[in-house]
Amino acid sequence: MGVFSPTVAGSIMLAGGIIPGFVVYWLRTEPQGIVVRWFRFAMLCGMAWSVSFGLIALVDTPPLRLAITNVFIIAVPSASIATFAFAYEFTFREPIPRPYLLLFVPVGLLFVLSWFNPAELIYTVENPYQTGEIMVPADPGSVRFVIGVIASPLLVVMAAGLAIGETLRATTRLRRLQAGSVLLLITAAMVPGLIKVFELVPLYFDPTPIGWSVAGLLVGVTIKRFDLFRLSPNSLRRVVDALGDPVVVINSEGIVSDANDAATDVFTLTLGMTVEELRAANPPLRTVLDGSDTQVELSTAKTERVFDYRELPVPQGYGTTGRILYFSDITEQATTAEILQAKTDRLDAFASRVSHDLQGPITVAASHVKIAHRVEDPTDALDEIETALQRAETLIEDILAMARSGQQPDRESLSLEAVAHEAWAMVATADASLVVSADARLSADAQQLSRLFENLFRNSVEHGGAAVTVRVGTTPDGFYVADDGVGVPADKQGTIFDERVSYDADGTGYGLAIVRDIAAAHDWTITVTDSESGGARFEITGVDFETAGFAATPDDRGQAAE
Repeated sequence: MGVFSPTVAGSIMLAGGIIPGFVVYWLRTEPQGIVVRWFRFAMLCGMAWSVSFGLIALVDTPPLRLAITNVFIIAVPSASIATFAFAYEFTFREPIPRPYLLLFVPVGLLFVLSWFNPAELIYTVENPYQTGEIMVPADPGSVRFVIGVIASPLLVVMAAGLAIGETLRATTRLRRLQAGSVLLLITAAMVPGLIKVFELVPLYFDPTPIGWSVAGLLVGVTIKRFDLFRLSPNSLRRVVDALGDPVVVINSEGIVSDANDAATDVFTLTLGMTVEELRAANPPLRTVLDGSDTQVELSTAKTERVFDYRELPVPQGYGTTGRILYFSDITEQATTAEILQAKTDRLDAFASRVSHDLQGPITVAASHVKIAHRVEDPTDALDEIETALQRAETLIEDILAMARSGQQPDRESLSLEAVAHEAWAMVATADASLVVSADARLSADAQQLSRLFENLFRNSVEHGGAAVTVRVGTTPDGFYVADDGVGVPADKQGTIFDERVSYDADGTGYGLAIVRDIAAAHDWTITVTDSESGGARFEITGVDFETAGFAATPDDRGQAAE
């Protein structure tokens, strides 16, 4: 028989069974989820295939050889069934339907009938226990031939088709690598099988399980070292892909096994990375992944979004459980909540101001009412009551303006010059004059911007004198209102915008606080400095102008602008 004798062939086949046996044992601690369980079973069948075929070649006793052959004839179709199930679960990411397991029924019947061989259904010899042939004959027409030579290769070809299709459909490098590994494993069994079919090797040698075992070892390494087949179920993947919010799927070993497009747009992640690597690559996620917070702010498409974080357990097949990291976009709800809270805060502040600031004028009026009742000429008392009521009216107007100043601006395109002139007309300016040295268009709330100018103009007239000159102009990032009055002392510039702070005995302390709040509501900043003429200069910065230009037009009082 030459160098390649049955003894040599049998020894090689026995040695070939060591590899799949090692793979089965090596992967015993891996989570037995989709794909992995069937891969281990396929390796087990490959081991039985290789060892039983090797023993057939080595054993000389016909009855013992037949008993070993009975094991061999079920190892081959079982390996094919496991291969197809392995490819199916990889492709569809879900456990194979239970009816598929019915394919093991004819395999079981084949094993039972092989011991009796009724009507030569299994072996095409009259007495298989006494045959001297190494391979007990099973010619066309036997059940063994149909199952082992026709049905089994068909399942392997179908498995290869699934792997090829998934390779072509794969959209990520990791998925293509996974599909390529599956295809390699199946091809490693098909090619040696064809060599056996075309009788390119001796009858007592079968290279199919050898090629299967070597490829299986490579796949086993990728499973063990690189978590190659830690997949999320396909039913879960369909749900994940349909969600518009970011979703990340973590398997039972803490590996990112899936993520939808929304997640890949927001996060820095790759399939196969650990949760620790996900946390390190996305610092904003640290607090929610650590469990110390349930909301996170993330940047998406140059906008800040607020997400509510939830973590949900999800079964991943065969008793394993993973996690879904779900980030629900609650930006609109958070914005609404902030607006409602701001309104509540303004209402509370309004109530506090009313109860605090009106107490003085009411107390004064009440005391002079008592005086008016006691004196013969109540004129002076009535004058004091009138003054107190006027004070109360002024306070009410300022308190209402203060409450409205922090509201979200209803922006529109406005002319800075036009609004300034309109606001000037609303203020009792006596002999004061307005000079608007520049015009620009900006986006602002018309009423709030007018109120800002009115309060600044009123402040200039009240503190700068009846003949003060007020100038309005633009700066590279905003505009200013300046006068030639007495200015603001340096030691008072830090508190002049505080609420209830006034350096005028008749002031309410709300005018410049309202200006500050209006500026803040527009995301502007206001500061006070000295003007070139020694008066006060209020600068508003952070303004985005739509257009800018210069104009010299008379104001609404007929005075020429300078």
